[in-house]
Amino acid sequence: MRRGAPAMTGLQLFFCAAMAIAGEPGQAASGEAPPVEVRTRGPELIYTGSITPKGVARARALLDASPQVREVVVNSGGGDVAAGMDFGDMIHARGLDVKVSGGLCMSSCANYVFTAGRRKTIEPGSLVIWHGSMLQEGLFEQFDPRTLVHPQGRPLRWWERRMAARAVRLDFERLLRRQNAFYARLGVDGAITVIGQRMGCDCQWTLRVKDMAAFGVRDVAAPDGYGQPGYGTHDFPWELLRPEGDATRG
Repeated sequence: MRRGAPAMTGLQLFFCAAMAIAGEPGQAASGEAPPVEVRTRGPELIYTGSITPKGVARARALLDASPQVREVVVNSGGGDVAAGMDFGDMIHARGLDVKVSGGLCMSSCANYVFTAGRRKTIEPGSLVIWHGSMLQEGLFEQFDPRTLVHPQGRPLRWWERRMAARAVRLDFERLLRRQNAFYARLGVDGAITVIGQRMGCDCQWTLRVKDMAAFGVRDVAAPDGYGQPGYGTHDFPWELLRPEGDATRG
């Protein structure tokens, strides 16, 4: 039993990573995450690529060494849930602005980085895309330990499946509690991350600026026509949702 513990940790982290990156267009297309680039440019911290623990640690080190930084410029399809909240906490604690530039802020980036900014800017052609979070109904139930294999390549034994399910449930509950506390600090309604599912839309979505504000995501500047038909050049499906129930396909 004791020798199996490290394997269970790996399975736990694997499932959490799968939840975090589900729906990321860049990874879905190529099977590989784009490289992560983190650097400073005058008063800006530039973060490009997946939200990863290593990338966020690099961002923290640069921010600690660069007191002149006042804005995070991000282009990311999302990534790790815990790392996303780490990044968001960092942004919120420092009172930094967030700018989406170069295309996309999706998934963990939209959930935790964009929402944490003091002021938020979406540059022309860029999108902020949500598609779910730890609040998603039935998310844990999607996990089936019978589909997992041991690092040695064999099926899991019954007690290993039980350990895997327990480890994943504990991690799920921990992340959900942390997410709830995160949004409470920001004054944001976490329902923004699951409004698509609650409206019955099996989609990835963005919102109008005024609708973002209704969920507590305020001080957002977006270009004229943001989210309207023909906006941007993104090669994956998304929709502009309206809380009253209308949706416009992008």
